Amino acid sequence: MPTFRLCAMAQENVTVALSGDGGDEVFGGYRRYRWHCFEERVRGLVPLRLRRPLFGMLGALYPKLDWAPRPLRGKATLQELARDTVEAYFSSVSVCSTQLRRRLFSREFLRELQGYNAVEVLRSHMRRCDSSDPLSQVQYADFKTYLPGDILTKVDRASMATSLEVRIPLLDHTLVEWAAQLPSRLKLHGREGKYVLKAALEPYVSKEILYRPKQGFAVPLAAWFRGPLRRRLQETLGGQVLRQSGLFDMATITTLLDQHQSGERDHSAALWTLSMMEAFLRQVDGGGASDIIPEITESVA
Repeated sequence: MPTFRLCAMAQENVTVALSGDGGDEVFGGYRRYRWHCFEERVRGLVPLRLRRPLFGMLGALYPKLDWAPRPLRGKATLQELARDTVEAYFSSVSVCSTQLRRRLFSREFLRELQGYNAVEVLRSHMRRCDSSDPLSQVQYADFKTYLPGDILTKVDRASMATSLEVRIPLLDHTLVEWAAQLPSRLKLHGREGKYVLKAALEPYVSKEILYRPKQGFAVPLAAWFRGPLRRRLQETLGGQVLRQSGLFDMATITTLLDQHQSGERDHSAALWTLSMMEAFLRQVDGGGASDIIPEITESVA
C-alpha cells in the first residue's frame, strides 16, 4: 500500500501534509483522456450503426495482447470504437469488461440484478454534464465517481490511519471552478496533459521534472500472483467464502486463475478485486447469498 507507507513516513516529521491529488481530474492529466478524445474524433467520423459491426468484428479478430504497450493493444481500442461515448469510457476505466462480469456473476445474482448494468451510473452523470466537449464530459464523470470513490477515499483512510492531516489545494473550489471554464486545448495540448498547469510552473520547476513521463503507483500484481502469492491466491479465490456467497461462478474464477498463472492472459486487476471481495465477505456475518445479495442489489438500484 504505497499511499499508507507515504503517509506513515510523513507523519514521522509533520502533522499536516499537502497532496497533489485532483490535478489530473482538474487539468486533464490522465492518458486515458487523450485516448478518449482521439477515439471521439474517430467516432464522430463514422455513424454508430456502421461502427458497431465494423469495429466490433475487427475487435473480435484482433488478438488480446495484455503484455504490449497501449498503442499495440489494438483490441481494446477497436472494441471501444464500436461503442457509444459512455460505453467506451466506461470500458476504459473498468476492471472487468461487461462480458467478463456477466460470466463471473452467478445465475442467481444475475436474476437479482434484473438486467442492471453498471454503465448506467456513468451514463447518468455524463447526461448531467452541461458541456458537449468530450474532455469535459469525462472529467465531470471522474469528479462524480473515481475521484471521491477511489482517489480521495484512499488518501483519507491512509492518512487517518496514521494520524496525518492531508490538505488538497488543487481541489479548492475556486480553482476547480476556474479550471472548468478553460478551453480543453489548454488542458490537453497535443500529447501533453495538464498543459496550462505545467506552463505556469515552468519558472519554478525544471522541465525535466514537469514533462517527464507520467508514472503511477502500481505494484507488480501480475508477477506476484504468478510467484510468491500464487498459492495464497488459489486458496483465497477457491475457498468457501466466495463459493458460499452465491455471488460468483466458481468455474469462471478457476479459468481466470489458470489463464493468469499460465501467462496466457493478465487478469491481475480482476483477481485482486475478487480477493478484496473475499476479504469483505469474511467480515460479513454469515457471508451467504441470502444475506449479501439483497444488500448489494438494493445499493445499486
